[in-house]
Amino acid sequence: MIGHIRPLPHPDPFVEATRGYITRVGDALQAGGVPLSEVWLDPCNPRDATFVLGLQALVWNESEGFVLGEFVSGEPGVRTVLRDPVRLGDGVLPDPRTVPALMTAGAEGSLTRPRPFTAGHDGFEDALGRYSAS
Repeated sequence: MIGHIRPLPHPDPFVEATRGYITRVGDALQAGGVPLSEVWLDPCNPRDATFVLGLQALVWNESEGFVLGEFVSGEPGVRTVLRDPVRLGDGVLPDPRTVPALMTAGAEGSLTRPRPFTAGHDGFEDALGRYSAS
């Protein structure tokens, strides 16, 4: 998909493991007409990523899933700050193709309890690995 905005590779292999999933979410947002201007992978504990959407940003982390709010600040390697954040539903690793609809549904989606990012062998890494970057 030429012209699509995608996250750059990350030097930390643990963070890099999220790039395939984040790339697919970004592709789905752009295919759905969402105005994506930047996307980056952020620090660990928990691992997260930011999608800048004009005045808003969508932030994903491995503990809470997706949160949408007004973009206040953030950059690669620095935690993103949102104003009036709303946690979206469908767990911590929803199908990337469903994320644009989750943004429309907002908090009305199926909220789940946060996943401890230190959960260990809970199947998350295997599920994340299905989206590995090529």
